[in-house]
Amino acid sequence: MRVDRVARRGWIPATATATAAVAALVVLELYAFLEGSRLQRRHPEVKLGAGPFVGEWHWRAGARMLPAITVAAFAVLVLPAAARRLRLWIAVPVTMATATAFALLLAASDGWSAVTAPVADPSEYWVGVKRSRPAGLYVRTFIERQRFYTVHVRGHPPGFMLVLKAMRHFDFGSPRAAAVISYVGIAMTVGAVAFVVARTAGAETLRRSLPFLALAPYAVWQGTSADAFYCGVAAFGIALLALSMTMPRPIPAAASAVAGGIVLALGCFLTYGMPTVFPVVAALAWRSRSWRWIAPAAAGAAVVAGGFALAGFWWVDGLNSTRYWYRVGTAQFRPFWYFFFANIAVLAIAVGPAALAGIAHLRRFGAAMVVVGALLAAFAADLSGLSKAETERIWLLYMPWIGVAAGALATSPTRARLWLASQAATAIILQAWLVSKW
Repeated sequence: MRVDRVARRGWIPATATATAAVAALVVLELYAFLEGSRLQRRHPEVKLGAGPFVGEWHWRAGARMLPAITVAAFAVLVLPAAARRLRLWIAVPVTMATATAFALLLAASDGWSAVTAPVADPSEYWVGVKRSRPAGLYVRTFIERQRFYTVHVRGHPPGFMLVLKAMRHFDFGSPRAAAVISYVGIAMTVGAVAFVVARTAGAETLRRSLPFLALAPYAVWQGTSADAFYCGVAAFGIALLALSMTMPRPIPAAASAVAGGIVLALGCFLTYGMPTVFPVVAALAWRSRSWRWIAPAAAGAAVVAGGFALAGFWWVDGLNSTRYWYRVGTAQFRPFWYFFFANIAVLAIAVGPAALAGIAHLRRFGAAMVVVGALLAAFAADLSGLSKAETERIWLLYMPWIGVAAGALATSPTRARLWLASQAATAIILQAWLVSKW
């Protein structure tokens, strides 16, 4: 009887907490969807359509979904066991390939033209590449001519346009080639996140988390958004810093830190959101108890920032100018408090049920600090007021790191398969139901 009472005392609070968390999430999602629909009806200028998502709801499941479903089925059946049994130098590339294929086939479920259509959209980058000025003049006059550029060019630093201009210079100038960058970013992200988890939390933790990097609802937006490339750059830079933090020899550690600082600084000239990944870096530093990387990383970053400054673009001025154009644009019609909560609702759906459930089990999970750092990063971005809607793509920077939390549930291959199936099902339903701009 006494044992039974103790069990009940432990079970009731845990069950009550879980029930309260699920109830709060349901209320949050209902508010985000119902208020989003009302907001769109009353104020069409918010440009949601499928509030809190950007797009429209249209069920279009069909035979074209079968390739993505096949890849998902393969991942669910094979990856949990493969991640535990195969050598990591084999398991990680397999996961990278699976994640890339899943995102590609989800996008292609609307026809192969849907893979490149977002790149060629009038509001995106590619439209302005042919009409833009030579690289040096483009950078030097970017702020003064910002109002003449397309929406996405106006909302970001000049870095990605320079990437596209370079591709065009080397005869890779087409929407199809530009779309490939997103898929390169997906593979980079999986590889870099896997490296960081293994380096800071151990191989066993990585083996549990790895399958969840292959299948996630946010794959719906990865394959058709330049933000997937930004995510890959961020993850690669963080991986270099993690290597520096955990490397015993000082000279190679310093070199890795310089390289990490350079990569993350380059990322800052791709998206103004890049500095918000700092909580992930800080969490890794706290876990490793290493701070020697800061000076060399700062030196590497200073080289990049100095180079752009000499070319005529000062990052802070660019941010301030972008904030102005952002506030006088669509954002002026988007109320802060609705989107503060709606963004969280979108994030919850995008990372999937397995990641959400995993967050509740982080206490004994080796990669907990990585997940907490990413959650703090998302919260900081939310508070900034510069993420009003469109977070399904903007917050791709944080989603794979949060997705690692699902590994906390993978205590056996069977449990891993069940939770991985829930991730895949959420992604497929989203793709079949939501017509997204990206």
